Amino acid sequence: MVLVESEKKILCMRPYQIYAVKNIIRCVDENRGNGYIWHTTGSGKTLTSFKVSTLLKENPHIEKCLFVVDRKDLDRQTRQEFNKFQKDCVEENTNTEKLVERMLSEDYVDKIIVTTIQKLGLALGESRSSYREKLQKLRNKRMVFIFDECHRSQFGENHKAIKEFFPHAQLFGFTGTPIFEENATYKKIDGTQGSYLTTKDIFQKQLHAYTITHAIEDKNVLRFHIDYFKPSVQFVDDLEYKKAVVNTILEKHDLATHNRRFNAIFATSSIDDAITYYELFQTLQTRRAKKDENYMPFNISCIFSPPAEGNRDIQQLQEDLLQEQEDIKKEPEKKKKALQTIIADYNRRYNTNFSIATFDLYYQDLQHRIKSHQYSYADFPRSQRVDIVIVVDMLLTGFDSKYLNTLYVDKHLEYHALIQAFSCTNRVLNDTKPYGNILDFRGLQHEVDKAIALFSGENVIKSKEIWLVEEASKVIQKYREATQKLQNWMKTQDLLPEPCEVFNLKGDLARAEFINLFKEVQRIRTQLDQYTGPYSRTKRAD
Repeated sequence: MVLVESEKKILCMRPYQIYAVKNIIRCVDENRGNGYIWHTTGSGKTLTSFKVSTLLKENPHIEKCLFVVDRKDLDRQTRQEFNKFQKDCVEENTNTEKLVERMLSEDYVDKIIVTTIQKLGLALGESRSSYREKLQKLRNKRMVFIFDECHRSQFGENHKAIKEFFPHAQLFGFTGTPIFEENATYKKIDGTQGSYLTTKDIFQKQLHAYTITHAIEDKNVLRFHIDYFKPSVQFVDDLEYKKAVVNTILEKHDLATHNRRFNAIFATSSIDDAITYYELFQTLQTRRAKKDENYMPFNISCIFSPPAEGNRDIQQLQEDLLQEQEDIKKEPEKKKKALQTIIADYNRRYNTNFSIATFDLYYQDLQHRIKSHQYSYADFPRSQRVDIVIVVDMLLTGFDSKYLNTLYVDKHLEYHALIQAFSCTNRVLNDTKPYGNILDFRGLQHEVDKAIALFSGENVIKSKEIWLVEEASKVIQKYREATQKLQNWMKTQDLLPEPCEVFNLKGDLARAEFINLFKEVQRIRTQLDQYTGPYSRTKRAD
């Protein structure tokens, strides 16, 4: 169990989390090398790693336990999660010098450190020899490194530097999407021999697995409902196609998000595409508002990283944003100006005061509006919400919100990138969120099938049936059966199947049976309400 001090409640760990913790602790106690935990996105890896860290904190043979993430925003997010479990158990590492200071500290509070792989790399890098000299006293100590989403950060020079500098360290990785031979992209060269590196190559052995198939079966994450865009017309050019995509989203969004109870991410393939889409949303929504005075525009936001221009925070952020890294090299001033306009629109809408210079604060505020969506307009007014955020690379990995249920995709995704992006939508909330909605404009069905086969674990044959929701026709049949079952039950109570007759139910048992039957009807109805329907009905953009 884990006490969440900030919320004054106790969390009971699930069996797979307990097995993972035990296996890591046993590996450390017996000093049996490295290992990795395959726990799917959304299964509570942060809680698992927190429990591992707290137990290792009590181990007198361990000098330090470093929890390493690969992006600044995840550093902040993980630190906040750890401190939620135990107040002030982890402090902020504002820079590399502060990190080195805490690594050398003998204070008990500094035994657990959350940091980024980039700061750690700078501390151990040749260019910062003064840091290396200071850290020499830790060189032969027993250190434990726990890496979050290790498929992203553990295939480069930083990993090599850690292993060389701390020869007695043990390294453990958590990942929801391991790197296998099929999805490996990083090469290791030994002489003239080249080969693809996998998670197993880096971390030696798998210590425990809890795949997305397991999680869906256990109802710890949701299944996916995927619609594939099939235009009924041939588009004249790319702009015409993009107009059709925007009009499709404008028509489908209320259905997909249960009348805006939830919000969505729109993944685009480049910064230029993101800018174009943002401008099209502005134009086409203005046109709709002129035609229909009752039209309520969606709140559209957009985010991509600006030119770094020497800003180390931006440089660090971009290290994992490969597409944006390349895009920003071409016409950086044009992209910077477009982002300034986007942020200015954001400031007017939400009465904020962000700029390129405070990009990190803008990024934090945007994430907060998505995560704090809530249902009650009294608690969080609709005007303060974000309905759709347009992205390129940002928010597609490591980000989740219970109030995000839809992903629009006009970007090629495959294997782990596809699963990570899709999994932004499948956090469990309640019956009003029956599944994660994916609306695909890139014809990714083949890539979806490959990703399901690779990451389904041992249950490959039934994986598609487990991962994906049924076709609408099957759900309609289930709805009819549930409705008929409720009507038949009402007859057994000598009552007509009409709303007014509910008041004539006699006894608590009868009322409870009615509630259960009615809830099932409502659950299936909610699922049907969020089906967006075939895109073949989409008309050509005007």
